[in-house]
Amino acid sequence: MSVAPPPAPRKPLHLRRISCEGFQRDDGLIDLEGLLIDTKPVPLPLVTRTVPPGEAIHQMRVRLTIDRELNILDAQVFSEHTPYPDCTEVEANYRQLIGMRIGPGFTRDAKRLFRGTQGCSHMTELLAPLASTAFQVIWANNDFDSVDAEGSTQRTSPLGGCHALRLDGRIVQTYFPQLRQDPSPDRAD
Repeated sequence: MSVAPPPAPRKPLHLRRISCEGFQRDDGLIDLEGLLIDTKPVPLPLVTRTVPPGEAIHQMRVRLTIDRELNILDAQVFSEHTPYPDCTEVEANYRQLIGMRIGPGFTRDAKRLFRGTQGCSHMTELLAPLASTAFQVIWANNDFDSVDAEGSTQRTSPLGGCHALRLDGRIVQTYFPQLRQDPSPDRAD
């Protein structure tokens, strides 16, 4: 484990908080909820008003309902605090997420859908950590009995998906020896 050294003397300028949660619904589906809140320790003058210190400039919420195969069945976004009244006008655009599947390429495809004036950059930013949260929820039982095929477009296992869970690494060797793979001959170590 590494520990960050004390920072240089400094003063706060901006605080962005992002939280993502996963919930099991009574109907068996999963709700993913992301919240982004921006505040400043000083007043923020905008063209329409001044945001007091510590008050939310942005408070955006994204709620995705998914099944266990990571298909998006419902998508709702809420502009709870915005710098401008017009920010709420793009909320309905995020219904386009319905029918998409969270997996390789999801974040790229979502960014294309909502780029520029078609979306809210803050809501779109929440989609990547919500996708990661989906995998944490689905893989929470540690029931890994397979490895995704090389080049697979669907992630069904975290094994092989990061450095610690690489197929030729210590964790897989120790806890999933039946799934261990030798290092690729073209991999430079």
